[in-house]
Amino acid sequence: MAELLEKNKLVNELNKLSNKWSISDKFLNCKYEFKNFNEALSFINKVGVKCEEMDHHPKWTNVYNRLEIELFTHDKDGLTMKDFDLAIFMDQEFESYE
Repeated sequence: MAELLEKNKLVNELNKLSNKWSISDKFLNCKYEFKNFNEALSFINKVGVKCEEMDHHPKWTNVYNRLEIELFTHDKDGLTMKDFDLAIFMDQEFESYE
């Protein structure tokens, strides 16, 4: 079971992510921008499969070519490695759209 990360570990894990990510309160936030809506939707669909595999589902909002993501481990009421593992996957997937 995932455990809450301590503040110093949060900073270390955040440094492993792209500069699109930030921590606000107990949430890991990201904003990705794509060339168009179809790319954003394609990304959502690809990442959605991984989310199902992990049983870890983000809050995300898509407006045309922009996607805003909020990660948070609900049953722990904070950030765990599950959030950072999913964020790393998202960053890796996003590279193919740049």
